[in-house]
Amino acid sequence: MEIFKKSDFDRLAKIHKAHCVTIYIPTHRTNAAGDGMYKDKTTLKNQLKDAAQQLSTWEMKDDDVDGYLKPIAQLMEDDDFWRKQSDGLAIFYDGEELLTYSIPKVFKEYTYVNTHLYLKPMADLVHGSGRHFIMTLSLGDVQFYEATQNTITEVTIEDLVPQTLVEAVGGDFEDKSLQRRSGQGEKGGSEGMYHGHGDGAASEKKEEAKKFFREVDKGIMKMLHDEDAPLVVACVDYLFPIYKEVNSYKPLKDQHIAGNYEHEDILALKEKAWDIVKEEFEGEKEKAKEQVNALLNNGKASTTVDDIIPSAITGRAEALFIKENEEIWGKYIKEENKIDIEEVRRVGDTGLLNKAAVETINHGGTVYLVPEDEMPVNGTIVNAVYRYEM
Repeated sequence: MEIFKKSDFDRLAKIHKAHCVTIYIPTHRTNAAGDGMYKDKTTLKNQLKDAAQQLSTWEMKDDDVDGYLKPIAQLMEDDDFWRKQSDGLAIFYDGEELLTYSIPKVFKEYTYVNTHLYLKPMADLVHGSGRHFIMTLSLGDVQFYEATQNTITEVTIEDLVPQTLVEAVGGDFEDKSLQRRSGQGEKGGSEGMYHGHGDGAASEKKEEAKKFFREVDKGIMKMLHDEDAPLVVACVDYLFPIYKEVNSYKPLKDQHIAGNYEHEDILALKEKAWDIVKEEFEGEKEKAKEQVNALLNNGKASTTVDDIIPSAITGRAEALFIKENEEIWGKYIKEENKIDIEEVRRVGDTGLLNKAAVETINHGGTVYLVPEDEMPVNGTIVNAVYRYEM
């Protein structure tokens, strides 16, 4: 799996074509064919029927619908694809390019056809979901994970970083290390390489580790260069200061998970990482919730749909709380900066909460998708903190 990055969100938000198809489904983590895979394929099949019906309402001829959706339908024949799923699958298709993202988040089944893609369920993966990264680091192995409070999914990095110190430093190091190795430690005996004699040997070994970690950092930054989610490293104590010295990812947490985690249960790893990052995430969200209530009376916060959506679209919203699995249908009238809400979705209507979420992120704001009991103001669908008064 590859992580869903801010650049992915930005790219998807710029797509505007006649018949954009967005599909979200919950998926099962599985390594072999079985009930989970069968259920996931069936769920997608049902959502394709919904997509076909929506395309028909957009005046696409019935004979053309099946051909148009064929690239998505072909996913059901790819068992290898289904074996690599996380908790949710997001599918985006614009008639030419098909993009899929396996996400550590449980989605509600949903299909949307319009002249743009539906990105609201992905909005809090950019900010506000408790999303963070975990890297297990040793001299013989590097693993990377994307996680939230409740989920963790491995991210493929083999093509980005060397997996062992020997791979980064080269055979010359391996030959020299054989002369001083006194024991076996981490995978491939790499830990034994640190059992030399004297200050010179210790200094040399630290420089070799730094060279390895510098290559790891360089590869990781190819993936994380536009990210701001915190990164937690799990490694034995003496390696963390060496890695910090070469690290260039600013959101790296100062606290690490101490120990060798090559064979650790990843759910236990997730819990330990969350203990490190939770205060940061819970603090940001609670501060934003408090601001909604504190600023309601002075024009810098609102719970009114007709005010919030146009304000968010024009970039005024600093933080946006949206009740999860809700949508408001209608049209945005740009010339007047106002919305026209429909009680029932009609052909050509826009998901206005989706548009508000996308534009909030486009303007550097934060979006929180929360259950009803976590909305700052009870009984509301959308709340906002503004950057300035009107």
